[in-house]
Amino acid sequence: MEEHILICEDSLEGVFTAVYMAYEKHYRPELTAIQTSEAGNLRLFAVYETVMTDKVKSEKVANTLHRRFGEEGFYILCLALASADADKATAVYRTIAQGLRLAEPFRVFARHADPAVHKTQKLKYNAWHEMHQLFGFVRFREIRGGILFAEIAPKNNVISFLADHFADRLPSEHFLLYDSGRALFAIHKAGGQWFLARDSHFKREDVEESGEEALYQELFRHFCHNIAVEARRNDGLQKGMLPLRFRPYMTEFTNPVRK
Repeated sequence: MEEHILICEDSLEGVFTAVYMAYEKHYRPELTAIQTSEAGNLRLFAVYETVMTDKVKSEKVANTLHRRFGEEGFYILCLALASADADKATAVYRTIAQGLRLAEPFRVFARHADPAVHKTQKLKYNAWHEMHQLFGFVRFREIRGGILFAEIAPKNNVISFLADHFADRLPSEHFLLYDSGRALFAIHKAGGQWFLARDSHFKREDVEESGEEALYQELFRHFCHNIAVEARRNDGLQKGMLPLRFRPYMTEFTNPVRK
């Protein structure tokens, strides 16, 4: 039997389009892989196909998954696909295929011994963990025009989940959330919806802070400095709770506090 490898865009729409194609052509899941990047080392006798993202097809797949797996199951699949892991799409596709064979597809997530399901659950947890860290570590600052701006550089592509979170908590604010590693913006209009936009030419230096922003940043640094108890300082524990990779984008770590 031929092995089929579908190469698609690294996005929910791209992967869901590839899933649609795999079902449309009746490919066997155990002999089918989905890649979200160009092939590296080609597999002997495998058939490679490039899948162009189709929003209509991807929406059909999304609706089916939401209906069959339920809201929680769909959330697990989407979070797993937010992972930076190269094999995420194959794991999620094979998990979907197994689940759709069941009368209650959500029960597939209880099959921990299955390699694809186990990997999907692991990827989902990793993305979920980083997302929840960022709920607390994102630092907005006010830029010209009264717009809130925050920069992040997560390992996983969780900006959509973060945008949902902050749009719910800051509904009356204009804000920009920028994923510098992916050159991706989440843009929220006060009282409206958020959307994603890509800008590879954006430079951090172009962001001009509002007149009072420097004062509030300094006050926040003083607050963080003054509540610290030097005798109880534990750098090892702090690094475990707040990894170094988040700190370049956090106000309290960007500049020293003036005495």
